[in-house]
Amino acid sequence: MESLQDILSQFFKDSGLKSGVALNAIKGRWQSIVGKTIADHTCPDLLRGKTLTLIVDTPQWMHHLTFYKDEIAGKLQPYNVESIRFRLGRLPDFPTDAESEEAARLTEDDLRYIENTVGKIKDEDLRRRFRALITHGLIKGKIKN
Repeated sequence: MESLQDILSQFFKDSGLKSGVALNAIKGRWQSIVGKTIADHTCPDLLRGKTLTLIVDTPQWMHHLTFYKDEIAGKLQPYNVESIRFRLGRLPDFPTDAESEEAARLTEDDLRYIENTVGKIKDEDLRRRFRALITHGLIKGKIKN
């Protein structure tokens, strides 16, 4: 008979929730992982398998970060990340301190709902935007209640 932990672990792996939870954890700790300077020019965007894709705001920073790819990946080993990819793009707007505090109060059910809702969207940018929109709505709903 399989243990509950084994069953849940397989469920998280099969459903893709494990990557979503890991990505949210990385995003929440991004500045402490890479430092303020790098965090100001990058944002974790997508975790697929063991590869993390980062949005980088300028071509100059993208070039500069290629020299630190292995170092960044090393800092992300606790999140099961082995390699880094870069994508040039616009960094998302960062939430206010009040929104950040409320976002920390999202439950596992909230996070699961978000990932189940956006998980099938193939376009990365659209998926990211929908995730932010749903998160914002859940946070605002918690503030009103």
